[in-house]
Amino acid sequence: MDFIFKYPWVVFIAMNVFNGIVFKVRSQKYITANPDLRDGYNKLITGWLFYGNIPWVIMAVGDLSGMTNGIWEYLHPRSMNPAVLVLHGSIIGIWILGSNWIYRRDGAAFLARHPGLIRLQGPGLNNVMTSAKAIKIVWTIVLAGGIAGMALVWFWNAPPVPGY
Repeated sequence: MDFIFKYPWVVFIAMNVFNGIVFKVRSQKYITANPDLRDGYNKLITGWLFYGNIPWVIMAVGDLSGMTNGIWEYLHPRSMNPAVLVLHGSIIGIWILGSNWIYRRDGAAFLARHPGLIRLQGPGLNNVMTSAKAIKIVWTIVLAGGIAGMALVWFWNAPPVPGY
C-alpha cells in the first residue's frame, strides 16, 4: 500500500492506458458501422493518452528526481514546491485547452460525431452522449468540479500527513 502513496502516478498512468484500451474497444462497433470514423477515434484516443498523462508524468519526474515525496505534497500547493506548481499549472493548462476545443473549435460536435467517450452512467442511466449541447453541459459541470477541487487544495489548510 505504501507503494501506491509513494508512486501514485504509476496507478494513474495505468488507469489512463486501461481507459484508452476500453475506449478503443468500444469504438470498434462505431467504426464497423462507419469506417470513416476511424481517424477521428484514433485522434481521440491519442489525445486521451497524451493529455491525460501529462500531470502524471510531471508527478513522476517530481517523485523520481526527489523534488517531492509522494502524493501528499501535491495536495499542499501552497508549499510552493516547483514540481507541485508545475503539476497544478499543467492541469489548468489542460482545462484551458480542453475548454477552447470544446467551446470554440467544435470539439463538442466532434465528440458527438464520435460517440462512446462521453457516457452518462449510473442508476437508470447508460447513455452514450451524441448531443454537442449535452457534451458542453457535461464539460462545464466536470470543469466546475475540477476548479472546486483545485480551490480546495489551494485554500484549505490541510494538516500534513505523518511520515510524508
